Amino acid sequence: MSASSKPPQITMLIIHNNFYSPQLDRTRSIRVLLPRNYEKEVHKRFPVIYLQDGQNLFEAETAAFGYWKLQTLMARQPLIRQAILVGIDNAGIDRTREYAPFSKGRTKAQGDLYLQFIEHTVKPFIDQTYRTWGQRDATGIVGSSMGGLIAFYAGMKYNHVFGKVGVLSPSFWYNPKVMELPAQVSGPKSQIYISASKKEMRSMAGAMEHTYWTLKDAGFSDDQFQVVVKDRGQHTEAFWSREFKGLFEWLYPITVL
Repeated sequence: MSASSKPPQITMLIIHNNFYSPQLDRTRSIRVLLPRNYEKEVHKRFPVIYLQDGQNLFEAETAAFGYWKLQTLMARQPLIRQAILVGIDNAGIDRTREYAPFSKGRTKAQGDLYLQFIEHTVKPFIDQTYRTWGQRDATGIVGSSMGGLIAFYAGMKYNHVFGKVGVLSPSFWYNPKVMELPAQVSGPKSQIYISASKKEMRSMAGAMEHTYWTLKDAGFSDDQFQVVVKDRGQHTEAFWSREFKGLFEWLYPITVL
């Protein structure tokens, strides 16, 4: 693994290139956005959020369809609500396979291998390299579209790792079977925030209503999940950029940091 960094401004972005996954036998970049008070408060530890599609989060140069501008967003958060954001680059042509919990047609799912990559390779590296709160309740996973699908799956099947889950415009249509999982959760339930727009596709509002009642019927309490349906917004990086603020602030309220 090699590391390179850009000169710090308000926040510092560190890029670990050629980061190898033994589970998937491929490499990618891991992008780490440190809190703006990381270097000044040298004894402070921080929650960590693992985000999918790392290319689209921090820099316009690596994002083909716009980026989330998370450096600006996190710079505007109060010092008491800061977190380490870890953007994991997608695998390009293998993105769908890595983000799919279940195989579909000829596309063999690698979702479990991908989450094992995060659990057993990425997370240990981040916990050893940076000042983190490594425990479950401080560890989040976030994704959009297919990344939202794998984040939702992680919240149900890897809830021993991820205590907080952010799901934006999830592609539940790809693997509807994930709706069977909330009723099967064992151990403590993760907090989960789900957001989408009615304008993304004709079936999105109905899918979100179905998701709400699936979680409710599975025993998730009102303080354990939030389903937000917006009237406006397209299936784009710009929409997910806007939605991340509400997601982050709900999952990480100041009172618990």
